[in-house]
Amino acid sequence: MSLESTIIAISLLLGIVLLILIIYLISRVNDLEARAFSNAMPSDTANSVEPARQKVFAGLSGRELWDEWVAMANGAEDQYQIKGDQERFLALLELHVRSVIKTGMEHGQAGITEPPSNPLKIKMLRGEFESYLPSSQAERLYALSKELGVQDNSDRHATLVTQLEEVIDAISMAIDAGSSFVESAIRDVAGRQSSESPDLPAITP
Repeated sequence: MSLESTIIAISLLLGIVLLILIIYLISRVNDLEARAFSNAMPSDTANSVEPARQKVFAGLSGRELWDEWVAMANGAEDQYQIKGDQERFLALLELHVRSVIKTGMEHGQAGITEPPSNPLKIKMLRGEFESYLPSSQAERLYALSKELGVQDNSDRHATLVTQLEEVIDAISMAIDAGSSFVESAIRDVAGRQSSESPDLPAITP
């Protein structure tokens, strides 16, 4: 076998080895890219979902937020994905109810009539939110609380507390909140006769 033939054979062999190596490297690169893309997908999805979870009430406030919760309580779809913030919404509504009661009692003692605004701006840990109550129920809460603020008769006091509970229960039923909501919202006045009502979180009218 001549030297020339030997060189050609070695060159072909090296070419084949080099081609195999290139094909192997390309397959490895493709495999690594596929794995990197696959690993990135859950992270990207989580990053896109997390802001939505953090967006409390999805931009709804006041009457729109109330109406949406009433609709869901009646079987409507959770179109704004706010069901996960139910406890926060109930806390907001509870503060609204307690604020109306507290204001009414203070106004009764001071002899003034100035119902709080509705919707009412409430400050919470996550910021300031607008809370809405049906007008008739908000007005009823204020009127009963105003009388309660100056009521010394224990029997009449108990009657007023019961009537307040009935109004709050109607609010609770509209949004399917349960009896615990009523108990929490009325706690400042239930059984109260001479002691002062606890301070509520800051509320902006």
